[in-house]
Amino acid sequence: MHTIPSLPLFLAAAIIAGVACTATAADKTAPPPLPDYDAIDKNKDGIVTLAEIDVYPPAIAARLHKCDTDKDKTLSREEYARCEHAAHTPSR
Repeated sequence: MHTIPSLPLFLAAAIIAGVACTATAADKTAPPPLPDYDAIDKNKDGIVTLAEIDVYPPAIAARLHKCDTDKDKTLSREEYARCEHAAHTPSR
């Protein structure tokens, strides 16, 4: 004899599946993490230049270019820290 699952159980399963799908979709649209400042500074001179940024994939390089808020074509640790913090702050 086959039984039909109760409606509350079915609804709970549907809600859980919907939440799982939503979380997966959000993960796919999340920007990739920024590389560590010291990893970007390839020549280890303490200054990150646009040339050091431009070796990264376009999506990451574009985000790092936007971090250069004073437009001096270098990325200071302070600019990077503000940018990295903004990337992890949820938008409302």
